[in-house]
Amino acid sequence: MCPIPPQTSPPPPEAQAERRWGREYHRYAIGIVIALHLALGMSVMLSTSRTPSPEPAPRSVDVVLFETTVPEKTIAEAKPEPGKVEPPAAEIPPLPELPPAKVGESPVPPQPVVEAIPVPAVVEAIPAPAVIAPPPPPPPPVAKAEASTPPKLFEECVDSPDRHMVADVYSLRTGTQSVMEMRRRKPIKRVCLAQLNIAPREFREGFPGLDTTTDWFGLDIRFTVNVAEAGTWELMLFSDDGAILSIDEQDVINNDGIHPASPEMAMVKLDKGLRNFRVRYFQGPAHGYLALMLGWRKPGAADFDYLPRRLIGRPPAAMLARE
Repeated sequence: MCPIPPQTSPPPPEAQAERRWGREYHRYAIGIVIALHLALGMSVMLSTSRTPSPEPAPRSVDVVLFETTVPEKTIAEAKPEPGKVEPPAAEIPPLPELPPAKVGESPVPPQPVVEAIPVPAVVEAIPAPAVIAPPPPPPPPVAKAEASTPPKLFEECVDSPDRHMVADVYSLRTGTQSVMEMRRRKPIKRVCLAQLNIAPREFREGFPGLDTTTDWFGLDIRFTVNVAEAGTWELMLFSDDGAILSIDEQDVINNDGIHPASPEMAMVKLDKGLRNFRVRYFQGPAHGYLALMLGWRKPGAADFDYLPRRLIGRPPAAMLARE
């Protein structure tokens, strides 16, 4: 069986009238609210349209007036402001000459339009090219002179008969302190030279003509000197390292030992004729310089000089054989 819903009785007429009135009241209230919103919107729009626009700010125009001439009286009466230094009259640039403004025109004259006036180019007259003569032919090449090789200080005695000083070369042990070391050794070669004029030089250069001989070697040099006149002579022996000078088997200057280049001098009385000279020299360690120079000063002379080559001769064979 299907249930039968209960039947409800219709509401009384007072309740229906009250509901109708409530619905109408709500519609009226909504209409009033909408009308108020529309009124407020219209008033805002009207007030915005009636607001006056701001006036534009006044524009400032700098007016620079130039006078065509300046009265001398006005310049003389013008006084400089305190603390202001007026420039010299020579440095004031001249005022430009402009036409005066016409009556009725604007106080601000329009800026003149300055058109660029082309400046005519200065064309210099180009001279006609001169006729240039052809250059002369170059001179024929000159053969370059070869640099002459300086003569060696030491040469083989057979090949140099004009070199009268005979020197025996010795190889010395490291640490040698005297020329006397050569007495215990035999010479390794014999050479001849013309003069004892070996000025101080780097030891690496060695003696010209002795190849790579630079240190720990000795020279026993013998020759004769033909003394032209008897007298007292001053002799000087300059060496680095040690050296000893003997005349007629007598030691007259002893500059032996390891030392820098230094001179030793002695006064020697020599008779006229041939005198046997002997110079023993050695070079020590490979450092500093080497040097060997022999000179004399004649009686009454002011300066030392080398022994003249015309007075130097080969030693006798007996002298070379004797130690």
